[in-house]
Amino acid sequence: EGPMTELLWSDPGSLKGRQASKRGVGVAFGPDVAERFLGANGLDLLIRSHECKDEGYEVEHGGKTITVFSAPNYCDQMGN
Repeated sequence: EGPMTELLWSDPGSLKGRQASKRGVGVAFGPDVAERFLGANGLDLLIRSHECKDEGYEVEHGGKTITVFSAPNYCDQMGN
């Protein structure tokens, strides 16, 4: 637990604010949290990884958060 865990393991979510993550570590952050982070840091886009996506990427939060994952058949069990 702590700031480093949240930074490395948190995932975008559809609800406002922060909720428990479906992966059991970090938190799910809503579009409002992403927007605050981007604004506070003078950024337009949040690009992240470390979450398997079947298509290799996913765009969320109105195009402001992009998850990129390029590990085919992750752990020999995902079939992506």
